[in-house]
Amino acid sequence: MQDTIAVALITALSTLSAAGLAGWITLRLQRQQTAAERTRAREESRRTAYADLLAASTDAWHAIDAMWRLVPPRDTNDTERPEIQAALSALKQLDHALHVAGLHGPSSIDDAAAELYFDAWAEFEAIMHVLRDNIGDSRIAAQLHAPGQGPDHDTRLLKRAAFTGKARKAIKNADD
Repeated sequence: MQDTIAVALITALSTLSAAGLAGWITLRLQRQQTAAERTRAREESRRTAYADLLAASTDAWHAIDAMWRLVPPRDTNDTERPEIQAALSALKQLDHALHVAGLHGPSSIDDAAAELYFDAWAEFEAIMHVLRDNIGDSRIAAQLHAPGQGPDHDTRLLKRAAFTGKARKAIKNADD
């Protein structure tokens, strides 16, 4: 009788141990899978946010380039030009994309991302000054700007490249 009880006890303990071990392994694998899915989702959300920021900066620069081709207004009442409104709209989209990219982190991309926005805004303001300061002139804004104030495509590309490099690192390190 005692042999039967011993065998039953050993069988019960073996079954419980196997069930516990299987449960522990399942839980561990589930946690690893959840962590991997979270990392992939963070990586994808960063990739999307950064791509949207780059697209918005491209749109803003196209709108600003169109403004450089504007002739100053004939009088001070001519302020509602479609090119100016398009540039303001593009800058607003760039601002939104900047904030979304910042929310997806990490903070190591903040400065490079902000430079894209602030440089675009500074160039927009420079064009507006050129247009206001030269009312009635028949030349385009690109011909009227002060030295160092005009469009600088090389600097734009360098700033985009700097952001892109930091964004790539942030995507690779999606655990940050």
